[in-house]
Amino acid sequence: FSSQDERMGKVIRACRKGAGGIFKSHTRTRKGAAKLRALDYGEKHGYVKGVIKKIVHDPGRGAPLVKASFRHPYKFKTVKETFVAAEGMYSGQFIYCGKKAQLKVGNVLPMGEMPEGTIVCNVEEKVGDRGSIARASGNYATVVSHNTDTNRTRG
Repeated sequence: FSSQDERMGKVIRACRKGAGGIFKSHTRTRKGAAKLRALDYGEKHGYVKGVIKKIVHDPGRGAPLVKASFRHPYKFKTVKETFVAAEGMYSGQFIYCGKKAQLKVGNVLPMGEMPEGTIVCNVEEKVGDRGSIARASGNYATVVSHNTDTNRTRG
């Protein structure tokens, strides 16, 4: 005789969320995952030149995104990458990724090559994770010190 309505208590929000409905995030218009370039031979030993094609707004994200294109290292084609935009980047800007790139706004280089006190964003926590720290809008990290004995950089 007793139905669900007659029992005591109420259905908690975590149970109501279930499979979705109004609680689902709207990801249809997202612009893609923002990651740094995958490390290749050109980046390890020199630098790779790319150009920023456009700066786009990604719904659900505070920081703008940058669509950049690089030449493929072996084939005759271009590789398009999506980065989190740093303050001061503009469309048409040449960006350089690699160990021997200059320290300028928009360039991607290892933290070990930067002097102490440098303001950086979109930092890799582990080698090859393609950027996971200081990616939000207005967020940054600072290079604190280099330890040459253990080959570690504090940031």
